[in-house]
Amino acid sequence: MLNIKNILKRMLFISTCLMLQTGNAHADLFNDVQGLVTQAQELDVQLKNITLNPNSLCGPLIAANQSAHNLANSITQINAKIAAPLQIDSVTLAAIETLSSTMPSLASENLRLSLDLKQITTVTNAITLKDGIVAMLQLSDDIGSMADRIGEMSDKILVMSDNIGLMADRIIVTQQLQSQNILLVQQGLLQTQTNTLSLVSVVETATNDLSLAKLKAEGDLLVAQLSAIVLNPFTMTTQLKTATLSVRTYLDKVKSAHATILDQSMHSTSYISTASLFNQQNITIMLTTLATVIDGYAVAINGLQTITSRSSLSDSLKSMLQMSADIGLMSNRILEMGDVILAMSDNIGMVADEILVTQQIQNTNVATTQASLLATQIFAVTLIKNLAL
Repeated sequence: MLNIKNILKRMLFISTCLMLQTGNAHADLFNDVQGLVTQAQELDVQLKNITLNPNSLCGPLIAANQSAHNLANSITQINAKIAAPLQIDSVTLAAIETLSSTMPSLASENLRLSLDLKQITTVTNAITLKDGIVAMLQLSDDIGSMADRIGEMSDKILVMSDNIGLMADRIIVTQQLQSQNILLVQQGLLQTQTNTLSLVSVVETATNDLSLAKLKAEGDLLVAQLSAIVLNPFTMTTQLKTATLSVRTYLDKVKSAHATILDQSMHSTSYISTASLFNQQNITIMLTTLATVIDGYAVAINGLQTITSRSSLSDSLKSMLQMSADIGLMSNRILEMGDVILAMSDNIGMVADEILVTQQIQNTNVATTQASLLATQIFAVTLIKNLAL
């Protein structure tokens, strides 16, 4: 009898500890996100206070770059800390929405500064103008990276949360707002890049070429592999786990290519070839196809749900959410690679028109991919809620 009492006491103690751990994790996440909100709002004020002129060009932009870089690093560090088990609530989701909603304002201020830069080109020293262009493109890259990381944070929280069913409606609102904000940021940054590129005939910079053909070919193989999967209720869990592993393997290759480009940007410049631009376009086209395949899985699961066990459905939907998050991360890194290549390029003036076409195609394809992934996430979250999985 004493042994049973001791066992029950230990179980109660362990349960209490787990509850406290989950509560502390939730509080830490909320505080972390609130800190990011404050940091983002301070950056927004900093950008609003900048007025460019020939005598005050590089200094304010470089300071803004540093603040943006620090914020992007803070978001990355907090992303890395997020871990299961995780209980999400409306207060934390609201904080994430506030953080996300700051990004379009940052992109808007960046656009305003690009217009200011355009106005002073004829009265600004060429070397100063060159440095200003580089700083402007870097600021665009950092703001785009921030928006991407915030979207990745939401996806990660969605994957790791163990109370999706209870918060399903609120989570969907947050994900929809995130997608809208990312689209606004991309539109603003694209226009900023367009404005900045219109100035590069004045300044040009040395040489480095990057081929993305292998990454594109491996992406095509992944699409073919996933397209060949025909889901059935008896092996669905295994099939989707295999698909998730394949997506993660390709994501690691994209991350590796992304890291290589970032490393090159630290100590060298790049020569953009037409082939490089063509491959960048094709990779984002491949991403839209990949997202369409995942949408097809959602349609298949919806049709098979009545003859599929609850455990299989639960595991399969988790795999769907993980693949959606990984493909979203993938699309972000690919878009960022294009931005970094642009920022470190030496021959912008020679291929400005082709670069603009590539940026437009990439932004359109990534927006299409994100919309498709959002639809998949809404399907999975709604089914988890409806079936109380």
